[in-house]
Amino acid sequence: MRKTLAVVAAAVGAVLALTACSPDYAPGPAGTVSDRSATYRKADGWHYQLTVTTDGHRQDFRVTRDEYKHCFRGSAYPTCTHR
Repeated sequence: MRKTLAVVAAAVGAVLALTACSPDYAPGPAGTVSDRSATYRKADGWHYQLTVTTDGHRQDFRVTRDEYKHCFRGSAYPTCTHR
């Protein structure tokens, strides 16, 4: 019983630690990904950015690393984030 409880507590702790560290950025507009960039800043690490084109208008916005990894040029945002 104690071993099972310890495993469950460790699993819950791991999930909480991972979700607490995940940045939460506002979602960008729906459209086609026209550009993407990753910039490293010594002071605060990696910054990931997508540029989405909707009806000829381009908009840049910051995204998480996972969203950046899944969204390539030409893919539909935000559909590309749900993999």
